Amino acid sequence: MSSKNVSLLGIAVGSLGIFLGFYFYFQPNLPLATASVTVSTVGIIGLLGFIRHVFLQKDDAKRMGWESERPDWQYEVGFANLAFGIVGLWAVLGSAGLGAQGAILAGYGLYLLQAGLWNSYRSLVGAQKSAARLINSGLSTTLISLMMLFFAWAALIQ
Repeated sequence: MSSKNVSLLGIAVGSLGIFLGFYFYFQPNLPLATASVTVSTVGIIGLLGFIRHVFLQKDDAKRMGWESERPDWQYEVGFANLAFGIVGLWAVLGSAGLGAQGAILAGYGLYLLQAGLWNSYRSLVGAQKSAARLINSGLSTTLISLMMLFFAWAALIQ
């Protein structure tokens, strides 16, 4: 499987989780909404990010235009994704409650917001300007992170 396919799978899973989150939010069923978003956007996307950055790091770096002889940064990002993914799944499957899910959504949401804004910036003013990168890595990551932060806020004010 290629880095691009893993990335697209992450976008699909995250989108489905956000859709279910809003569906259950307006039911209203905040616990199920938050659990749906946490499992998909933190748990599964975190695990997929780990796979992309660690096991598919050369393909992923090439896809992003960040090829390097020293992939240390890829491993660091991958391990951060793995940590968030495990804690996100634990927060839901371990019945840690809305507060824990809200906190992990806030943490990972802020982490991804920074990545999305950085990728957007690089797509607009970097040496390799790219509309595809702006949409795929910048805007989609920024948008999903903002929705994650909405659910974090909803869970934390409960």
